[in-house]
Amino acid sequence: MALAGLLLLAADLALAGAGLQGAPLFAVAAAVIGACAAVVGLRACGRPESLTDWRAAVRGAGRDAVADVGGSGLVLLALATAALCAWMLLPLAFLAPGPLALALTAVDVRRSAAVLLH
Repeated sequence: MALAGLLLLAADLALAGAGLQGAPLFAVAAAVIGACAAVVGLRACGRPESLTDWRAAVRGAGRDAVADVGGSGLVLLALATAALCAWMLLPLAFLAPGPLALALTAVDVRRSAAVLLH
């Protein structure tokens, strides 16, 4: 499912690059939607209920993404860093999921600590 979404996003961005009317605005909107989907998907993977109930994990991740915008930005930066490292040196692509999982855990711990302090 994620691969199909990624292919659809790539096709949309390729069509936007073809020079159609409204392409720059469409490209920005498609990139924002893709980034939001990636953040929610990654945050859903980091939730414990993703092992048993994927839909509940996605709903919870969506709520977390909206409630913790700073954490969502950190997840997006971690994803960009992992993609950049994998792009620069292909063998790092096999190592990228580890630091990405660490970043997801750190964002959840950061959010839990903020809730406890308030």
